[in-house]
Amino acid sequence: MGTMNQDDHTQTLNKNDNSNNKKNLYEIIIDDIYERIQSGNFSYDEPICTEKQLSIQYGVSRITAKRAITDLEHQGILYRKRGVGSFVVKEAPVKKTIDIPNIVQASNTFAFVLPFDTAKGGLIDTVSEVSAVVNEAGYFMGMYITNENASKEKYAIRQLLLQNIAGIVYYPKGNKIYLDMLNNFVIKGKPVVIIDKTNDCSYIHNVVSDNFEGGKLLTEHLISLGHKKIAFIANASIEETSSVRDRFGGFIHAIRKNKLSLNMDHVVSSLGYLNEKTAMSNSSVPELNSLINRLCAAGVTAIEAENDQVAYSILCACRELNIRVPEDMSICGFDNTIWSQKTEMGITTVSQDFPEIGRQISQILISSLKDPAYPIQKIVVPVSLIVRGSTLPPSK
Repeated sequence: MGTMNQDDHTQTLNKNDNSNNKKNLYEIIIDDIYERIQSGNFSYDEPICTEKQLSIQYGVSRITAKRAITDLEHQGILYRKRGVGSFVVKEAPVKKTIDIPNIVQASNTFAFVLPFDTAKGGLIDTVSEVSAVVNEAGYFMGMYITNENASKEKYAIRQLLLQNIAGIVYYPKGNKIYLDMLNNFVIKGKPVVIIDKTNDCSYIHNVVSDNFEGGKLLTEHLISLGHKKIAFIANASIEETSSVRDRFGGFIHAIRKNKLSLNMDHVVSSLGYLNEKTAMSNSSVPELNSLINRLCAAGVTAIEAENDQVAYSILCACRELNIRVPEDMSICGFDNTIWSQKTEMGITTVSQDFPEIGRQISQILISSLKDPAYPIQKIVVPVSLIVRGSTLPPSK
């Protein structure tokens, strides 16, 4: 069996010469950064750390330092400015982190299982709200980020089952929710709240935005402007992703209500290639360019996208193809994230009430623990239309 390097991030330190307090090196760094934040010993305007600083201070490798910073970024505690360092997020959402194999005081800890870090999609407002409420009630909150990996998602749930966790808030990657494992939480009287994706399980709580209404609002807005040929584009699968399916359902409802025809060639899903990395790089996507050209040739004057990130990618493709937005093509997104505001005109979108989602989750978690007979909640949180410069009446 090989030995560990001195600064390998998996090596443990014997803190205070007590073998019961062994921790990974990156965990010690994380704890120290937490202490600095909670004591107020930092400035929001100055970097709290850099990989190089942590490496020198703790005598560890840059890999170990990066692991600590990355974990804190995933939890929405830090954000990084390239070439400058890592800064503390204002109203950082959690006061205690969670390490799946070793949850401290798990009976007083709720766990979020999320497909991506809280900096994406406005989720930080939901997490902040839940954190504040459960902390007030004497509980902690931790997170496990699955990076949209189904295997990691299943692993996280399985590992949390081994802990005496107080309850779980679960944002599934897709429609599959691993009910066989979630049943164990329910049997033990631990509340399970599924968010973002709808579920019809009669004994599991569900809090979602009104995606159907959002899709309807966007489509009705485009129709009110005079658009008659409207396309729907999704990177995800309509069949496998309930939130996208509900948005598409609202789209279809508005089309039928207004007695417009719909060519199914104008409904495109499961693209798979419009990821965040592609959107951030603004690089050309030949497949998307070809799709947009085809829709334009068919007379489509407006596109309703699955979300803001997809809408932004479509807008960039239109610019590359010299298709004017919104004169030649109106574009809508969904979520009201930073992607909808990355251009001067802004992208028309739908805003989810993430703080209200957090309040509803908190109510369920605390009430379920106080009252074993607390009824199962199926909550749909209202959304609102935000009109920006990416939509106008068709020019032709």
